[in-house]
Amino acid sequence: MIIDHLDNIHFYAPLLPNLEKGLQAIREEKEKAGGEIPAGRYDFDGGFFKVERGKTKAFSNGTYEAHKNFIDVQIIEEGSEEIAWAILEELTESIPYNAEKDAARYTGDFSHQMKIKKGMFWAAFPWDGHRPGAHSKEEQNYAKIILKLPFKE
Repeated sequence: MIIDHLDNIHFYAPLLPNLEKGLQAIREEKEKAGGEIPAGRYDFDGGFFKVERGKTKAFSNGTYEAHKNFIDVQIIEEGSEEIAWAILEELTESIPYNAEKDAARYTGDFSHQMKIKKGMFWAAFPWDGHRPGAHSKEEQNYAKIILKLPFKE
């Protein structure tokens, strides 16, 4: 798991395949849209990204997720969210891996929580169980870009 300020994202390019292509695709879509990119999925050479807006849900109303084929890089554009993290070995699989969705669901303790605010990003690798879009106390509004970058061992 990586958590940092967006100003530093370029330092992680050696660890995040096609990061620069994804960031360029985001810039191009922002230009086309005149600023704010509409919610939805956008494909680019080397991955895709989704734009999502919403309200957080209580940690207790969700599960961890993990992916085998993609690294999640989530960039908070507006507002904030809290996330939980755990290594997969500490979690119990509750919904088996679905190849079409590239996701499995897990239950476990939400003791490792972090608040991610506008101007920050986080990245989850296949061994990182993560619970995004959550809150521990008060509901939060957010807008984020979820970059899906291919992972190969």
